[in-house]
Amino acid sequence: DVIVWCTGWRASLDHLAPLHLREPGGGIRMDGTRVVAEPRLHLVGYGPSASTVGANRAGRQAVREIGELLARPRLSA
Repeated sequence: DVIVWCTGWRASLDHLAPLHLREPGGGIRMDGTRVVAEPRLHLVGYGPSASTVGANRAGRQAVREIGELLARPRLSA
């Protein structure tokens, strides 16, 4: 399943608090657009990609990475 949550230019991430993504300093550690603590979560337009040019580049990167993630076979529960 995929959820795309568009917040505009505001880092509105309070709804993600139950995932405990924040580091001790309050930030969220990223690897590109992927959240390190939850690799299935991509934040496009957050952190280094929080600019018009950065968000465009990050959007393309996120599409590639999410496509690769979805192409992997799932483990059955």
